[in-house]
Amino acid sequence: MRKSLWTVLAVVAILNIVGCKQENINMVGKSSSKTGLKYNDGNFEVKNFKGQETAPGLVFIEGGTFHMGGGEKDIAYAMDNRERQVTVASFYIDETEVANVDWKEFLFYINKDSGQQKWESLLPDTTVWMRDLAFNDPYRDYYFQHDGFNTYPVVGINWHQANEYCVWRTSKVNEALLAKDPDAVQWPAYRLPTEAEWEYAARGGLEQENYPWEGKSLRDANGFFRANHKRGRGDYAGRSNKGGSNLPGGLNDAYMIPAPVKAFYPNDFGLYNMAGNVAEWTLDTYRQMSYEDVEDLNPCRRHGATLDPYEMDDKYDKGYTLINHDDKFNGQSLFYNPYPNYPNSSNDNVKVYRGGSWADIAYYLTCGSRRWMYADSSSATVGFRCAMIRVGSPF
Repeated sequence: MRKSLWTVLAVVAILNIVGCKQENINMVGKSSSKTGLKYNDGNFEVKNFKGQETAPGLVFIEGGTFHMGGGEKDIAYAMDNRERQVTVASFYIDETEVANVDWKEFLFYINKDSGQQKWESLLPDTTVWMRDLAFNDPYRDYYFQHDGFNTYPVVGINWHQANEYCVWRTSKVNEALLAKDPDAVQWPAYRLPTEAEWEYAARGGLEQENYPWEGKSLRDANGFFRANHKRGRGDYAGRSNKGGSNLPGGLNDAYMIPAPVKAFYPNDFGLYNMAGNVAEWTLDTYRQMSYEDVEDLNPCRRHGATLDPYEMDDKYDKGYTLINHDDKFNGQSLFYNPYPNYPNSSNDNVKVYRGGSWADIAYYLTCGSRRWMYADSSSATVGFRCAMIRVGSPF
């Protein structure tokens, strides 16, 4: 009995020592270890950063190594998502897609702070619903405008508009943070996730699964659908069971168009609708062979054309400039070209979106599937969610 007690006490003591040591390695202390001079109090100012807290709307994703790409048979013969092992640093990503109510909030403050012209430039394109041979007029008129769709994902948003939202959101959350504590360390910028981050998050820690859940079935053990998608030609929701959706009698997935952002099951990271509902913009420029070209640590393709690192010399200015678009919000640059003297291709405007939508068959719900769209285009099937780097400790 006494031996067991001493064993427990020894383990507790070791854990306390390890815990304190781990905490201390991230703290700079009260004075410089190199000069002995004290910090602050009129001297060099430095803040002890205890660790990044989770900013509003985000979920922490601890980074790691995974097999990116792969999945179902390449039915389109695109050959653009062959499997490759990569590593992604820890980051944060939105729990849900950005909803209509979130975009309405954005527009409210844009109109208030920047005026009607800027406000008009950021309105969703509601004509994305229109088809010559379908009566989608009600979605054009009500999907974004009506309060009944507040919790549904915003669509009709192009890549540039999504990035403007990220910049605005960063400004607003830090404004609120500093209002509570003027000495607070501000959160890093919200932004679109990279392809690699998006796929890592979608997989939810499940290695080499086709979907964000275990197995290949699109239904759970009770027969309910796990995602909002198109089952086949003309089948967007299944047959009505007359008694409400998601009952075994009808096995209706309930939604002919996008569903609320918290509909269906979250994956093992707690993220909703990483498959189905709406596909989502990512940061990357699309290239078919990106899986061969990009780095294996934090892979991301900013541009269609890249420089051979062995041919770089002083003629390439290592400064920063904008890409192919007036990517500014309140004077702040959104994205940067590290080689401004290197000619950009017009195809830099082709961006990757990931995840299937309410109008897609199951193939496009797979974690590894990739598609592209022009950055200044929008669709009734594409929305987005934001991400953020984790600074300092990766856990």
